[in-house]
Amino acid sequence: MKKIVLIIFLFGAVFNLSAQTTLTNSILPTIGDSISVAMDTVLKSEGISGANITWNFSSLKTVYKFKRYNVLPSLTPYSSLFPLATLARTDYNGIVYTYWKNSSTSSLYYGFVEPAVVDQTFKTPITYYKFPINYNDNFTDTFTAVTNPGTITGKGKYSFKADAWGTLTLPNKTVSNTLRTKSIIYIGDSSINSYSLTTEYAWYQNGHKEPLLLISKVIVNHVLTRKFVMFDYSSTSEIEDLSETNAVNLFPNPTTKSLSVSIDRTKLNGGVSIKVFDLLGKKVFETPSEIFTNVYSLELSDFNSGTYLLEVSTKDKVVHSKFIKE
Repeated sequence: MKKIVLIIFLFGAVFNLSAQTTLTNSILPTIGDSISVAMDTVLKSEGISGANITWNFSSLKTVYKFKRYNVLPSLTPYSSLFPLATLARTDYNGIVYTYWKNSSTSSLYYGFVEPAVVDQTFKTPITYYKFPINYNDNFTDTFTAVTNPGTITGKGKYSFKADAWGTLTLPNKTVSNTLRTKSIIYIGDSSINSYSLTTEYAWYQNGHKEPLLLISKVIVNHVLTRKFVMFDYSSTSEIEDLSETNAVNLFPNPTTKSLSVSIDRTKLNGGVSIKVFDLLGKKVFETPSEIFTNVYSLELSDFNSGTYLLEVSTKDKVVHSKFIKE
């Protein structure tokens, strides 16, 4: 994989000209937007809050990358659960769907579906953002969550604060006048070990759709169950991503014992490497060397039940697909 080009930030007088950003709904995606992002699965510290801060995340690694697609809810398999949503976003080629209703003054969050794993709906949507957003703006919201399977169901509280602004350095770019938001979703009752706590830090530049950087972690009943760092990788020299094509097909899917990985050699020539990641981003499998077959059989007897991300890569191309081990 080619290294991401690092754009060096010049400190000094330019830095002193920075000014805090007022965010508008221009940060929100619209139907048809396809956002290119990369992901590092090693959880990073979000750094300090405050005014005119400099954050350096140039050491982030691209464990895998993908596109976030924004579509009409009616085009997804789960629109009936969220009848008032007007936008659906799907990540990882359908590993998770989230449902929203955006306007010039707010972004409402209706819930999510992780196919064959869990879905969560809110009886009234969470007011996730209120526009415009300025440094130190904060608010709270309350809601009731319904979870299937119903392990984490009940009253919830959402809190938001725009807690910092400054200059953000990523592996491929440096962006001044970014505003950082902190969002916390708490559901359930920790006293009886039936709760979930989602904490997200997001960095935005006005006019740039979706976060430039997102640090997210989910704790369920005192156990860290999800963690990732997602960042914008536009304008980089990263390898070509063919995830939206049929370069790789998996069958049967879902599966119980083994998975056949069919490779279209007209799109992926030469030797390929195969890696598998769980939803925490941990690599659980990797071929010891390049393979040259058209169909590779992956033995899953040692895999736990759940959803996994499979990566097939050559020297200049990469494909991501999901599969479910039952």
